[in-house]
Amino acid sequence: MFFKFYSNPFNQITKGVSKGLFVVGLLLIGFGTLLWVFKEVFALIAAAIFMITGAACCINAIRLYFASRKSYQNNDDASAGRSDNVKIHIESTDSQ
Repeated sequence: MFFKFYSNPFNQITKGVSKGLFVVGLLLIGFGTLLWVFKEVFALIAAAIFMITGAACCINAIRLYFASRKSYQNNDDASAGRSDNVKIHIESTDSQ
């Protein structure tokens, strides 16, 4: 039996990285196997996600279009940008 009375930080980091890399490798192998077995199911799920995302984009585009048309129609009147209760006073400073 081998006993270590010191700790090597580089050795500990290398062991931690190798353990993490091994777990990631196993997960990738498992995910690849699932994709190979259930490729039609995953293709349908991916297609559904793309269709839902596309529909959401179209709905948001239509909402933005109508909101911009609505705000453009409200700015067509003659008093655009002015309030009825605001009066502007200009004082002339003739210091000549």
